[in-house]
Amino acid sequence: MRCSKAKRLIELQLDHELGKDRALDLHLQTCAACQAYREDGIRLRQILSAEPQPQTPDWIQHRILDQISAHESRRVHFKRARGFQAIPVLAAVAFSLILGIAIGKTAYPKVNPLPENAAEIYSQQNSDANSRDVAAFGESTVTADLF
Repeated sequence: MRCSKAKRLIELQLDHELGKDRALDLHLQTCAACQAYREDGIRLRQILSAEPQPQTPDWIQHRILDQISAHESRRVHFKRARGFQAIPVLAAVAFSLILGIAIGKTAYPKVNPLPENAAEIYSQQNSDANSRDVAAFGESTVTADLF
């Protein structure tokens, strides 16, 4: 067992959150550093238990509980309001999409990727080419590029 894991287990054992652990006991028999760590923890616990426990005034507890309840009421209200936040977001997305389409149609009213004389080129190449050439524009044909 590594010392880092042993130290975590020693802390749990000192806090009475861990019962007997055979692996920890075996490690403590062979590791002087972890034995010293455990002894320091036992001494610290004894010193702290010998000191008188400070008493807190009753009003502090009431004040803390009031602040917690005020925070909880605001938190629940925030959860309800979060459901309505989706409506403006969706409206903004739809508006942006419509605006983008409108700007695109205005900026590029007639975008045609084919040359204006595409029909003439197609008819010329279609009459010259064999039956495999389906569509031809410019120097290449669709089927010629595939085969």
